[in-house]
Amino acid sequence: MEETPAFNNQADIVNSAIRFINSWFKQSKAITNELNDFFILPGNKIIGKDVIIGRLKGVFGRSDEYVGGRYDIIDVNFELMNEGKGMGFVEGVAGYRAVIQKQSKIISGPFKLYFALYNGSWKIVNIEFPGFSY
Repeated sequence: MEETPAFNNQADIVNSAIRFINSWFKQSKAITNELNDFFILPGNKIIGKDVIIGRLKGVFGRSDEYVGGRYDIIDVNFELMNEGKGMGFVEGVAGYRAVIQKQSKIISGPFKLYFALYNGSWKIVNIEFPGFSY
C-alpha cells in the first residue's frame, strides 16, 4: 500500500508536464495553471510567476502559431521531503514548427521541467524548453 502515494506523485508530475507541453504547442494561456508562484533559478535566484508569464508571452508573440508539436518523456524523478514538500523533474525531448508569416522553422531539443510539491500540488518552478530562455 505504500507505493500508491509514490505512483500518484509520479502521475501528477507527468500529467502536469503533459498539460504544460500541450499548452505550449497551442500557445495557450492555460499554461499558467502549471506554474508555481515563483521560480527558483541557478544561483538561488528567485523570480515571480508574472515575470515568467511575460517571457512566455514574448516567446509566443514571436510566432504566428506552432505546428506539429511532438515530445517524448525520457525520465521522471521526485523526492518527498518533510512537511508535505517535495522536488522533482520531468525530462525528455520536444520539437515543433514555429510559423512566422507563412515561413516555418523547426525548434527542437531536450527539455527539463523542475517541480516543487507544496500544499499537495506539484507546480513547475524552473523551465528548460526549446525556444524558451530567461
